[in-house]
Amino acid sequence: MDTSRLPQALEVEARRPFKLWIRFDDGVSGTVELAQWSTRGNFAAWSDAAFFESAHLRPHGAIAWGKDDALELDPTAMYTDLTGKTFEDLHPKPWPELAP
Repeated sequence: MDTSRLPQALEVEARRPFKLWIRFDDGVSGTVELAQWSTRGNFAAWSDAAFFESAHLRPHGAIAWGKDDALELDPTAMYTDLTGKTFEDLHPKPWPELAP
């Protein structure tokens, strides 16, 4: 993977209940569990099966639901779940640590 950029989501497919299969441009793919979010705030809209199954990729790479893209998630967290990498692994710091 080109470490100068984040992996890009290429494909997403909703799977019930509250699971998404996602494939990234570096070959990583798998299913992520979203049930822990399904009763919180705007995510409660996922209880409508048709809405949850409307998952799709936006041109800028976010995963969205609804024909008006009413709800979006950044796939970076899903990538870290699938790979075990941390956010810091994906975003190496090019600057020195600041003193407290």
